[in-house]
Amino acid sequence: MAQARLMTQEADYKRLGLKRNEIEMWEDGKRDDDRSGVVEWWYFDAILDDGSKIAACYSTKIQPMMSAKGTHACLKFDITTPEGKQISKRVTKFKSVTFSKDKCDVRWDNNCFIGDMKTYHIKAEPVDGYGFDVVLESESSPWRGETGHIGFEQNDEKYFTWLCVVPRGKVTGTMTMDGQTRKITGAGYHDHQWGNTTQFEFLNHWLWSRQSTKEHTIAVFDFIMNEHYEYKRIPLVFLQDLDGNVLFDSTDNAECEIKEEMLQEESGKKYPKVTHYIFRKDGKTIDYTLRVKEQLDGRYIYKQTPFFMRGIFKGTKPKYGRFLAEGTIKYMDGDNSFTETSDLIYEFAYVGEEYRRFMEKSM
Repeated sequence: MAQARLMTQEADYKRLGLKRNEIEMWEDGKRDDDRSGVVEWWYFDAILDDGSKIAACYSTKIQPMMSAKGTHACLKFDITTPEGKQISKRVTKFKSVTFSKDKCDVRWDNNCFIGDMKTYHIKAEPVDGYGFDVVLESESSPWRGETGHIGFEQNDEKYFTWLCVVPRGKVTGTMTMDGQTRKITGAGYHDHQWGNTTQFEFLNHWLWSRQSTKEHTIAVFDFIMNEHYEYKRIPLVFLQDLDGNVLFDSTDNAECEIKEEMLQEESGKKYPKVTHYIFRKDGKTIDYTLRVKEQLDGRYIYKQTPFFMRGIFKGTKPKYGRFLAEGTIKYMDGDNSFTETSDLIYEFAYVGEEYRRFMEKSM
């Protein structure tokens, strides 16, 4: 039987060189090598005070080069204007590409992603008049679900990861739009992922969201694997206060109901529009509702890819959506209970052909 598991055992921590309940600076450095099939990326997004949004991914490989050895760096970033116009840019040619294993220190020509888990300098040199140069200052604590590694197959021969480094941060700096550079402020987020398998090999779909209210921060990464892994679910969630204290976290419990669906124009597939989660642990409960307000990025990746390259999808037809949504958190823990609502960015990576019955299935 094919296995998918969150790696939680003491032997897993020892083999990976990790400590329970402690995240060290080197964990945000380069974690893997550049052998065939391995990819790694550092991600940043921000909701700015003027209504603009930024999402950027600094990846060691572009998708068509996954099977190749070596680094084939790709910087992709999206800027959404306050009016909802989206500008997407991608850079794949660099004269100099360097990393560090000691800390996050990604430098590709004049582009960079450099930080110490507290303060980050993140820069995308303007492309066709669009780019940004910002500082992200953490107002939270880094988090990973157990080891942060999901192992696949009997001996974890394949793996995929999630390290949430800055769940909540203050963003300051500049953004260039249509050749004009201006100062910006807002709230930001940073995570780091790597693995030797792709979503096309293990995933049915995932829902990933992060939200910062005035008083709290929540992140959800709800993985549901494909048929090969018997649609195994690994729901990761945590809630922090403004001091970065973890009020709630869980890696193995989720109840979900899709209250309303919507049709994505690009793929012709139904996506969740209103999603209701309940997470329970140790007498505490998070009741969490996501309501889509607008789509920031929608792609039918399969159809956008040339026919001769579709073999990388392993027989799947991947689709993708990133959304601006409203999130309502109802936290129940006696006298510490609260309800808060704010906007957030979330994504739905959709590799399979149906999702609802797997999301709504009881664990």
